[in-house]
Amino acid sequence: MDTLADTRPVALPDATRVSSPETESTYRVKNVFPTVQGEGFWAGRPAVFVRLVGCNMWSGYEADRERDAQRTGADCPRWCDTDFTKEGSTSYTAVELTQQMRDLGGPIDFCVLTGGEPFLQADAALIEAMHAAGYTVAIETNGTVALAEAFAGPENDEISAPDWITCSPKLPEEHLTLERFDELKLVVPDYRPAHYERFARRGTRHTIAGETRRCLYVQPEDGPRLQEAQKEAVALAAQHPEWSVSTQTHKVLDVE
Repeated sequence: MDTLADTRPVALPDATRVSSPETESTYRVKNVFPTVQGEGFWAGRPAVFVRLVGCNMWSGYEADRERDAQRTGADCPRWCDTDFTKEGSTSYTAVELTQQMRDLGGPIDFCVLTGGEPFLQADAALIEAMHAAGYTVAIETNGTVALAEAFAGPENDEISAPDWITCSPKLPEEHLTLERFDELKLVVPDYRPAHYERFARRGTRHTIAGETRRCLYVQPEDGPRLQEAQKEAVALAAQHPEWSVSTQTHKVLDVE
């Protein structure tokens, strides 16, 4: 985790937002599905997930895992199990996407923008359209793209940001440009609280049950190292009690 190479998206032609002064922005979406949020602070809350195509850590293709781990200095390409490639994806305008969300999710008014790295596509226009459609918008990011870069308005004088920002960093804290977040999630064993002490201070303090605190989580990595990671997460939380353990409850519930 000590080196940083090129973190731009790789092997993703036609995978990201397309716009020009004459055309409405479109967003390349892998899938839209109603489920429950499985991780972190909002675990168990019904949500409509929107998985956007593309990531700047890994191309999403098996053959590129080791190459991209070396290219970026991130560990996640070696174990990421998320499909965010362009195959089978659909392009939507913001209005078309919110209509699809409503068609599939019905009365659910909480949505999660995820990826890949959703900051590569999500922008102020998309957030504003989702708010206009009645959604509270949460987003998951690796922290390598600034809010000011992704969500600035046309005049760059204001930011239309999501309502809840979860950051799960995959690079050392000195390479993270995200200005603030609501929730910080470290995937154990590769990422640890001691490595993100300064970055954790960017977290918004929330009042929960009368206590004001930052939402900080360690989450065991799923896969062949799960048992090791579970023990490590519990031990780390005991050593750093300001951190809590997050589990992937959607996998326990056997939902997407």
